[in-house]
Amino acid sequence: MVYVGYKMKQKVTTMIHKAESSATSPSTIAPGALPGDKRGDTKPGTSPSGPGGLLGNLANMLGGNDDGDLVQSVSDRDPVEPCAAAPYPSQAAARIPLQAGTVITTAWGIKYEDVESRITLGATKPEAITMTNTTGIYKADDGHEVKASSYTDTVCNADLTSAATYITVVGQHIPHLIHDVTRLRLSDKSFSEIKNSGKTSVVYLDFQPYGQDEEKPVHDAGLLTRVEPQDVPYPMIVNDERVTLPAIHLAGITDSIGKDPRAKKYRPNHAAADIYVIDDPLDPLVLLWKEKDPAFHEGKFRVEVVKIEFKTSHPVNVVEKQLTEEKRAVTYGIYFDFNKDIIKPESEPVLKQIVQAMTDNPSWKLTVEGHTDNIGGDAYNLDLSKRRAAAVKQVLVTRYHIAAERLSTDGFGASRPVDTNETLEGRARNRRVELTRE
Repeated sequence: MVYVGYKMKQKVTTMIHKAESSATSPSTIAPGALPGDKRGDTKPGTSPSGPGGLLGNLANMLGGNDDGDLVQSVSDRDPVEPCAAAPYPSQAAARIPLQAGTVITTAWGIKYEDVESRITLGATKPEAITMTNTTGIYKADDGHEVKASSYTDTVCNADLTSAATYITVVGQHIPHLIHDVTRLRLSDKSFSEIKNSGKTSVVYLDFQPYGQDEEKPVHDAGLLTRVEPQDVPYPMIVNDERVTLPAIHLAGITDSIGKDPRAKKYRPNHAAADIYVIDDPLDPLVLLWKEKDPAFHEGKFRVEVVKIEFKTSHPVNVVEKQLTEEKRAVTYGIYFDFNKDIIKPESEPVLKQIVQAMTDNPSWKLTVEGHTDNIGGDAYNLDLSKRRAAAVKQVLVTRYHIAAERLSTDGFGASRPVDTNETLEGRARNRRVELTRE
């Protein structure tokens, strides 16, 4: 994965590329406090460290406090050069089509919990595609509550061909169009290097917040080398079904390159990187970006795809199919507010599948079961799972007019895992709703 620079018209181009050109060799990667980044203890919109008062503010403006390098700041207000016209890759034969309506759910590991973000792709244009990243409330590493957010970013079609820099972080003041970077997938050039030589050099772009509305770019880089000579099966939830995807496993060491505004204690030191990419030249989707270093969320930083949804020409009612064949359906598509029993609007497609299944089969009576991961304690999770199951019944009865006597509920907390609770992706598969029929 690669993060290189921006082509912002004025200071962004000058600043980012100047920071990169000062480096002589690739190094590491770093995580953050905004969706998909590595910063652990920095509140959005504040400086991570440094003296207070007038001299401290001056040091922040210059970017040199606490041994950080002098780096020009950027913001979403900076003028930016539009994307040039370039063809968007055909999605007709892609294993996971990155097209309008596709939703990629990523989870990223931080100190206290797993945080999920839904990335919804917009319509492709002659020059670019948009991606809207929506994240709920969560607790940052320093304990403060981060508000729910939604940001729309643009990726130039031309950069999907040749960019060598990769980015996951989004934020209010981070520029929403950055040239020479990719999101969600590697560029064709990087993927071709992996297939032909088994390795590729990558740059990961992150941002360090300074002041109230500015950011400073951070570049971490390294050489990633293929681990196994063959593809490895990667478990995934695709259109609400558990499948495996053929993936290329890459590993390497990353370090900071160029000018780095971070205090030295926040910089990675030979971070061990593990990357998994779908083996598909049409869309080499990055399934996992993981860097292990104490500077990144106490060594827990990773951004991982845990669910994928996309439109198909012949959609299948997965709930009805499973209930018909196995008398049990497992769904990962009912979403709740964090630590609550409030159902999110994006649950609508699966709720409609349940309604259609019960309408098609008027004799069916279903039990709604709630299941959680093991974060939060047994008693709490048991109560939460029961409340969530009851919430599903309530919405089916009140909104969709399913007879209450056809539905019963139960909850099992974390007592019936279907996967390990030791990994982020395992916990994502344990957070689920199951339906059984008599």
